[in-house]
Amino acid sequence: MANETTVGAAGQQVGSGTGWEDHPDTPDTLSTLVEKIRAQQESIASSSRTGLSGRIDRGQHQKQVMGAFGTLRIFDTVPPALASGPFAKRGASDAPLLYRAACRFSNGQPCPFADTEADVRGIAVKFFTAEGIETDLLVTNEGGRSHARDARSFMEIADVLVSHIEGGLAGLVGKATGDLFGGKLGPVEAARSFGILFEATKLHTVASLTTEEFWGSVVKCGDAAFKYALRPCPDTVPGTDGDRPGEQYLRNDLRNRLSKGALKWQLVVQLFTDEKHTPVNDASIVWEAPTVVIGELEISSAPSAEDEAAVNQMAFNPGNGFEPLGITHARKVVYEASAANRANRGLLSSAEARARIERA
Repeated sequence: MANETTVGAAGQQVGSGTGWEDHPDTPDTLSTLVEKIRAQQESIASSSRTGLSGRIDRGQHQKQVMGAFGTLRIFDTVPPALASGPFAKRGASDAPLLYRAACRFSNGQPCPFADTEADVRGIAVKFFTAEGIETDLLVTNEGGRSHARDARSFMEIADVLVSHIEGGLAGLVGKATGDLFGGKLGPVEAARSFGILFEATKLHTVASLTTEEFWGSVVKCGDAAFKYALRPCPDTVPGTDGDRPGEQYLRNDLRNRLSKGALKWQLVVQLFTDEKHTPVNDASIVWEAPTVVIGELEISSAPSAEDEAAVNQMAFNPGNGFEPLGITHARKVVYEASAANRANRGLLSSAEARARIERA
């Protein structure tokens, strides 16, 4: 492929995103992760601390802060390397691509803790292309990286966090100690992973989900490896709009802001440059590459109760719309398994989700 370039936000040249190597997990590893997510969901469902009364729910990001419908605009600033799939321009019009989208804002834990709890925050966006291809953008505010290098270590750390939810501090200490000395994580890797997680949660105060920057994991579009992000538009008002100590303060902030105007985020991409600066197979490293603003997500009105219920019944997956690379291979399989495990909770099919988005 020709090394076509475009210009990033700071004037740097953005390349073709090619030259990467992908090291997906083995089928045995993926099977183990599928079994593990089921066990974690069952443990969380049966815990008296979660209020789920035995009902299996999402393996992660169980609490919906807000569910709403909006619009995703794709601009003509898309780098040539990404000008396919959901980013492909159709026809000769100069107007931006326009998608109706479902947006789910969430806290990261697999149980409904208060917004005041230290936690990872996330946004999931679902839209369908003109050809009917289901496409999801899944992003979290961990600073452009995951607390785990790969899917196996992510799930081992999730085991520790589930033990914390089930048994409080004693459960956390017992499970962490067992995994450290049992060789699952190892002291160095465990310290590194929990250090990243601690920095992203305990040491990071979230004033509003409109002022956070959210990053996804690596995927492939055409021949290019890239990451996408949602970040605040420049005119976003800082701070919290509402009662900061309130248990639902993140939700109230979003709704209060919506009462005064639309909520907007920029859609940004980074393309792979080399393994040192943009590693495909180590999700714990922040990519050092130019960023390009290629679109804008906008929510213009407050959702109804029916809107929020519909969004909460949708299943999101980082493998929808793009080809997975690196940790996203396992995330795709684990998200599929998580959705299958809670299928009796009234999840919408892809066709039902598309119909609901189109009439929103």
